[in-house]
Amino acid sequence: MRWLFVFLLPCLIFTPLSAQPQNLPQNLPQNLPQNLLALTIESATKQKIADFKVELADTPEKMSRGLMYRTTLPMDQGMLFVMAPPRIATFWMHNTFVPLDMIFIRLNGEIESIVTREDTLSQERTRSQKPVAYVLEINAGQSAALGIKPGHFIRLQSGRGAGGGS
Repeated sequence: MRWLFVFLLPCLIFTPLSAQPQNLPQNLPQNLPQNLLALTIESATKQKIADFKVELADTPEKMSRGLMYRTTLPMDQGMLFVMAPPRIATFWMHNTFVPLDMIFIRLNGEIESIVTREDTLSQERTRSQKPVAYVLEINAGQSAALGIKPGHFIRLQSGRGAGGGS
């Protein structure tokens, strides 16, 4: 019995402790990239409500992948989808492990509506009520906790404007 322990001990020591869930592709990064943009949410009177660092989903590939397969999302980060041209946006939680608030935003940067999705991995679709130019995804419940609501505005602060400019 002792020989079995001696044989298995090196296997246990060298087995990675950070194994990903079985249904995740093994080659996908689990963290947001370092090239994040600063995004501020403001009231109609330009009072700052919240700041986020967002990854920009502005290509078909990035928009298709979104936040799928990620197991965590820092509370101060999110993903901003660029809808060009503005349109009715449809999203789902397929392969999405993090519950999300989906914030639908008009071309002028005004928040049109907010939907909280806690049904991770769901095939059910969520649609914007009207055509939108952007969709911001953050952790579920953050919009309510921070007081973010329709009628507020987003502003990108890195020279790339969304709504209120930079």
